[in-house]
Amino acid sequence: MNFVQKEPLAGEMELIGARLNQARLTANLALQDIADHTKISLRFLSAIENDDFSALPGRVYILGYTRAFARAVSLDEESVLAALREKMELAGIN
Repeated sequence: MNFVQKEPLAGEMELIGARLNQARLTANLALQDIADHTKISLRFLSAIENDDFSALPGRVYILGYTRAFARAVSLDEESVLAALREKMELAGIN
């Protein structure tokens, strides 16, 4: 699966990973704090923050890990997942 988003899509303000990263920094949390809270490896969390979804094992993990990350940094997980699903559809990932 090759899903790395390098720039926002038309009409988007920012990348999903950048949004999660900003929320994490605003909450004054280290990536390790998120890993400890969610039990998701640093490698996967870092990939999500870098919008490198191809580093995750599959669609279910991409959605689940991103949901857990959004929840951990107090973002509206449904809006994050809606944007992610749209990006995945545009990238041809079912």
